[in-house]
Amino acid sequence: MKLGLVLGAGGTVGLAYHAGALRALEQVGGIAPSSADLMVGTSAGSMVATFLRCGWTTDDLWSLALGSHPSLLEQTAEELAQNRAGILAPLWRNPLELGRRAVGSAYVFSRSMVRIPAPMLPSVLGRWFPGGFFAMSEGSQRFTTELPAQWPSAPLWICAVDINTGSRVVFGRDVSATPAQAVRASCAIPGIYPPVRIEGRLLVDGAAYSTTNVDLAGPAGAGCNLIIAVAPMAFDTAPAPRLTTQLSRRRAARSLAGEVASVRAGGAEVLLLRPTPAELRIHGANPMRRDGWEPIARAAYESVATALETERFQRVLRERPAA
Repeated sequence: MKLGLVLGAGGTVGLAYHAGALRALEQVGGIAPSSADLMVGTSAGSMVATFLRCGWTTDDLWSLALGSHPSLLEQTAEELAQNRAGILAPLWRNPLELGRRAVGSAYVFSRSMVRIPAPMLPSVLGRWFPGGFFAMSEGSQRFTTELPAQWPSAPLWICAVDINTGSRVVFGRDVSATPAQAVRASCAIPGIYPPVRIEGRLLVDGAAYSTTNVDLAGPAGAGCNLIIAVAPMAFDTAPAPRLTTQLSRRRAARSLAGEVASVRAGGAEVLLLRPTPAELRIHGANPMRRDGWEPIARAAYESVATALETERFQRVLRERPAA
């Protein structure tokens, strides 16, 4: 049985959710991420998948979410505050720069939502109207210093979107880059962070195409017949959250449902790990929050541990051969 582990988008809240969900998957479900035949990562999930493929463990992710990772303990309180501020470091210094970035960001956002090619804009317009209001300074530094220069040997696919062609770009399958480049591109939220240019492509967050990209792992893609998808931006439907929450996550939920239906029609088994209504109240309205990650991770652990004990999850896990 070929296992695909799909890790979805969700900002810093998504990172904390992944930390708890994957810890439960390993400790309760007996499935270590390293046993996956393929990892597919999008946005926040791209960071998690890449670090896991490059040597991190679920213990590392857990301690990062809880603030006890060695890399955090070595920092002073001032350094920690600076790094957290670096999640969204403003790129403008005056109202004129802010206005120019507003124009560029609106263009990048609109192009990221369109699935048809468009002529490339003259480079002078890109310089005058740059897209993106904030720099991902803390993340970029971590990616550069802690990720290797070479792509990991274990199968890893990282998703981004080319705003000039409207097409999905999959690093590790059909496009080459360093792990740090791929993660930066996959995390470049359109209109928020600047697009990332790689090999002539102008790339933004893979979630602009799909918040999970589950279809890549399915029978018509990588050929996985068991897919475990962690989807922080969707929601558990049993029970469903309040209507306003459903509406705010409608795009992610509908996209996920369509992709899951497609891969199941191809014969694959899919297990979904999504936040419950109670968890979503802990997540709050800001997916890029700089703190409060521990309760998110702990709630994800408890919720996923409970899901893994259900009859359906137990049946599927029993049928999976031991690694």
